[in-house]
Amino acid sequence: MKIELFYDKECPFCNSYANYIKVKQNHELNILNAREKADEIKQLKNRGFNINDGFIIVVNKNKIYQGWEAIIFLNKISSRKIYFPNNRFFKSYVYSFIKFIRKIVLRVLGKNSTL
Repeated sequence: MKIELFYDKECPFCNSYANYIKVKQNHELNILNAREKADEIKQLKNRGFNINDGFIIVVNKNKIYQGWEAIIFLNKISSRKIYFPNNRFFKSYVYSFIKFIRKIVLRVLGKNSTL
């Protein structure tokens, strides 16, 4: 399975998670900094996916996951798992809170919080 993971390398949370997951053992994983892939991010945005709403995962060039769905997908195929429940509370509240904290941390670090 070929997987492209687009994330914000300047976000400490995103960067830590992208480096933590171990998917490369069983899959072809490309971890791509969204800040350096403007053309690809624009194409994804034209398809309705905004990187500011969370990680974007493209699987075999035809299936796309974003945000909490991307995290749940990666957790299922990763050998190093972080417990993220696939339930309404995580999807509706926890993930939204994580995105909010990301914006605050990026502002504190003097980074642009929107790509």
